Amino acid sequence: MKSYILLWIVPLLVASIHGASVSKQETYAWCVPVELLDDCARLTRAAGVAIECVGGIDRLDCLRKVQNREADYLVADPEDVYVASHFDNQDFAVFSELRTAEEPTARFRYEGIMLVRASDNFRSLADLRGKRSCHTGFGRNVGYKIPVTRLQRAGVLKLPAADRSLSPVERELAGLSDLFSASCLPGSYSSDAGVDRLLKGRYANLCERCEQPQRCAKDDRFAGYEGAIRCLVENGGDVAFSKTIYVRKYFGLPVTPGGAPAPALNPNARTQDYVYLCEDGTTRPIADGQPVCSWAQRPWQVLLGNGDVVGRMRELQSLSQQLYRYCTDANNQLSEVDRATAQRLWMDQKAPIVDRQDTLAPRAYLAQANYAEVIEREGRFGNKLRLCVVSEDERQKCELMRQAAYSRDIRPALQCVLKTVDACVAAVSDGTDADVVVLKQSNVQLKPLMWETYGDVMVAIADKTITKERLQSGPVALDSTNDQAVAAARVLSSKLPSLQTVDVNSPNSASAPIRIVLSKKLSDVPDSVEKVLVCADLSFQPLSNAAGCHLESNGNAERNAAAVYVRKDIDEALQDSIVHAFTALSDTFGRGQPREQVFRMFGQFRLRDGTVKQHLIFHDYASLLTATK
Repeated sequence: MKSYILLWIVPLLVASIHGASVSKQETYAWCVPVELLDDCARLTRAAGVAIECVGGIDRLDCLRKVQNREADYLVADPEDVYVASHFDNQDFAVFSELRTAEEPTARFRYEGIMLVRASDNFRSLADLRGKRSCHTGFGRNVGYKIPVTRLQRAGVLKLPAADRSLSPVERELAGLSDLFSASCLPGSYSSDAGVDRLLKGRYANLCERCEQPQRCAKDDRFAGYEGAIRCLVENGGDVAFSKTIYVRKYFGLPVTPGGAPAPALNPNARTQDYVYLCEDGTTRPIADGQPVCSWAQRPWQVLLGNGDVVGRMRELQSLSQQLYRYCTDANNQLSEVDRATAQRLWMDQKAPIVDRQDTLAPRAYLAQANYAEVIEREGRFGNKLRLCVVSEDERQKCELMRQAAYSRDIRPALQCVLKTVDACVAAVSDGTDADVVVLKQSNVQLKPLMWETYGDVMVAIADKTITKERLQSGPVALDSTNDQAVAAARVLSSKLPSLQTVDVNSPNSASAPIRIVLSKKLSDVPDSVEKVLVCADLSFQPLSNAAGCHLESNGNAERNAAAVYVRKDIDEALQDSIVHAFTALSDTFGRGQPREQVFRMFGQFRLRDGTVKQHLIFHDYASLLTATK
């Protein structure tokens, strides 16, 4: 009898278990930069969605995690999609886009156009020669990258021959200066102020049509999408490089074709006086309902998954929409802090998620907008800056930094060369197959060009009752696992050779009269009003003077800061290119910069085998690079 009962019960149990597993919703892993991990987990839990948050060192680390199936998807810029398209054995898929509430049905984030006067009777792109041009700004997509790319392809923009005497940036500026008689191309031509002044002096006609030619700054009245159109209409320009939505706004046309017209930004401007110039030399009216001829586009930000997501795309799209609604619904009682957090996680009312009906591989997604061509506009003959690295771990970081930099328009493009330290020094010294090397120790054979600097510096604190005699006996308490703290202690030891150190976690640290801490931690120091700083010259100063009384080494003290080295007889053009490229790297991916989440130039790095390494190429605690004076 028991056997019959068992035969009857076991199938029911199996069926019950199987049914439970089928009904259980699958969880998807969303990779976010690690500093957003806790916020991401809190919001996904509150929304009740089956999305697990996974932390990556940065967005490119998330790309690797998605590729390696440690996560299912991430939010990516078009430039990140470009990097993904060059990963070995990549199988990524775009399955949703982050569009704008203003243009939720638009195929692209924006479309680059040329706006000209109808009375000028353009017949071809060649008619642009000698005209006065109006650009949104140097380095911007619509006002610079797209025109340079497409005009060069059309044979209208002639760049000087590629050689080592002109950087890629200067070649483009020289070509534009030759093509147009006068322009307003505002912005910084280099992150290095000296190089910027040099280029603007050399190609002064590129700033001539700005309201303030001597500044030629990105905040000029004729800068930006609207400013470029204003430059054409109100300041005697002949062609404006802008985008369609701002043409509609400027002339009071519906933002969305067929919609209600918006108030014109310039009521006196007449639509019939201006036309779009197409790549084939024809023109089209800008009136509502007329087709627009754009010559390149910028894709939207996307949700990018791996190949395994493709078959489960609908469920993941549904979960993403559910999370988006929770984070952006005005009726939801989210705190202001949570709403700001949601925006940092790309959940914004102004940027709705629009699901694709099909998936696209990265290369195909970019091809729709000719966007890879825009990124690669200098072609295969572009200059390379050969960076010598001294280990396989450094080479891996260099390669990812190279891809991140290239996608973000940092030129010259990097080329990573692997050698020993001595071989790197020799190669840079004679210029055979390396131009630059980053060294953490001083080298008399080469010339230092740029140094690491630190935004958050190490300081020594002590009680106000401290005396110079008491300093002698020490000890000084510090975190002995922190290289930056250890280096700071060496600065003190150089003045006090008998000074002893003790780890801050040691029982003996409680009696240490001196402590080394980060300047940002000074506000957390107990009884801070009773403390003073101990400076490198052994003077005592108030805690408010951390910027001038710290223990970070510099070019005149012990050189623990990494430096960018070049050969001593380097020519001026190559030196300017190196300063420009490394300043741009630092200003783009340095600590506290907007794109630090894309790639961390200073910080930990994950190797391909998953190992996390510190202090590769640069020190993790550095903040930026600055040129020597």
